[in-house]
Amino acid sequence: MPKALVVGGTGPTGPQIVAGLVERGFETTVFHRGTHEAPFPDEVAHLHADPHFAESIESALSGRSYDVAVCMYGRLRLLAPALVGRTERVISVGGPSYLRTDSRPAGEAHERLTEPTMFRRMLETEETVFAHHERGDFSLTHLRFATMYGPRQLAPREWSIIRRLLDGRTWIPVLDGGLTLESRSYVDNAAHAVLSVVDHPEASAGRAYNVADADVLSDADTVAVLAGHLGVEVELVTFPARSGQPGHFWGVGRELFNDLPDRAPSMRHQLLDTSRIRRELGYVEPVPTHEGLRRTAEWYARHRPRPGGEEERQLGDPFDYAAEDAYRHAAAEYADRLAGIPFAGNTYGHPYDHPRASRP
Repeated sequence: MPKALVVGGTGPTGPQIVAGLVERGFETTVFHRGTHEAPFPDEVAHLHADPHFAESIESALSGRSYDVAVCMYGRLRLLAPALVGRTERVISVGGPSYLRTDSRPAGEAHERLTEPTMFRRMLETEETVFAHHERGDFSLTHLRFATMYGPRQLAPREWSIIRRLLDGRTWIPVLDGGLTLESRSYVDNAAHAVLSVVDHPEASAGRAYNVADADVLSDADTVAVLAGHLGVEVELVTFPARSGQPGHFWGVGRELFNDLPDRAPSMRHQLLDTSRIRRELGYVEPVPTHEGLRRTAEWYARHRPRPGGEEERQLGDPFDYAAEDAYRHAAAEYADRLAGIPFAGNTYGHPYDHPRASRP
């Protein structure tokens, strides 16, 4: 029986990946700190150690070997050398960090960000693990996950919308019309991408793949879909990003380096080109976006994060409804002031003639 090691595995995609490996006949071991557990099949073994430090990694893996290692957590630059001689394949997971693309989807070869430091470290880590592949230490495939949505998120961005709807709020703040587009991935779809790599060892060897859903909804559309699944009607109220603090929760996960609480998040589009994994591995996400949002809405309606608890602290959303209403009132007064300024107006004319009678 082939053996699989999953480093991490207790996060949003872990149980699906572990279950998929077991279904494929792998004797599967999950290597994690033991801080959190997840619903795994009974036959799955556990290694409880910290994958962030070389000493604990080496101690945990001593005398063990695997046919494939899926690394989703810990310090990959430390895990990679520890896996040399212990596995033939490594499937690693990281995030995308592409330079601005003028609203075009970024492919895997697009230029990468090197600032701030976190993005430079991400790039350096990828270079480190691909060097192991080039040396023949193991066969590597690296996945760049878009920001995910779905059950069991550490910072569930959709909760900012869902809680407001469940709390009876009749309007939701959006920034710049809620028109921003961002590639996302439903958790089951991201897990399916990992398993697609497992199923195609030769085609995926030495490759990096973007992972995201094919459909990309705007922020405004996301609110509408979630509200529809929860059976409520809601109004969107737009604020300029610079002065729209009630809507700054839209920046969570989208702006990893936005560490100032009152700084407006960037509202530029962030799109990923996922044609490579679809073309080379035949990847098709099993859960359509609208269905993923339905499952997300229903899951959080049943498993509501505790007000002020860890998930909400991760989001940084104060849910300060009194202040939000004050912002809306001030925005309405501002709009009334603008309406009172004399303005010549715009004249629109059709560029083509529409004669009412034939000309002689």
